[in-house]
Amino acid sequence: MDTDDAAKSPSPRLRVALLACGIASAAVAAAVLLAVTLTVFRVREPVMTMNAISVKGFGGAAPGGGGGSSPLWMTVVADVSVRNPNAASLRYAGSKTAVYYRAARVGGASGPPGTARARRTVRLNVTVSVAVGALLGDPGFLGDVAAGAVAVTTATTVRGRVAVLGGVVRRRVVLEMNCTATVAVADMSIRNQSCLQRVWL
Repeated sequence: MDTDDAAKSPSPRLRVALLACGIASAAVAAAVLLAVTLTVFRVREPVMTMNAISVKGFGGAAPGGGGGSSPLWMTVVADVSVRNPNAASLRYAGSKTAVYYRAARVGGASGPPGTARARRTVRLNVTVSVAVGALLGDPGFLGDVAAGAVAVTTATTVRGRVAVLGGVVRRRVVLEMNCTATVAVADMSIRNQSCLQRVWL
């Protein structure tokens, strides 16, 4: 009886040994999982694309303008796509966009936060308010308007984090898209748009 009971119930030393083996096995499995994550599931750079920039309209009136009113603000909508090529989601904070004319900042906006799911593309529209008063203060602006084309630059920054396999591996990422474009005064369309993307991992 005593012998059978001893055979059925492992000694405290054996139980400790089994527990140690289990802990070691779990640690090895975690190490292998991490190695696979860093080699097979390499964290790749998200790709941000500026699809289009459109002029939405004008609003506001100059103070003390008397009978006539001149627009103070121009609303520009930037259509941006973020492609996540990883096997994990990309969570990004609110985006920030700045608008420049002849190297002087004349507007800006903040976009909402969101999540780009694994191997998916998310699109978002960023509405930017441009201070026309600041543009009118530049002596070269009226000349550009008379010529029928106004060149502007936009800079959009998105900060996020890529998490692989439920958060085992996390990588911070910063995307920056700088675009130059020409606004045709006649129909307010965007022409000659070119963009340069930079990524920090």
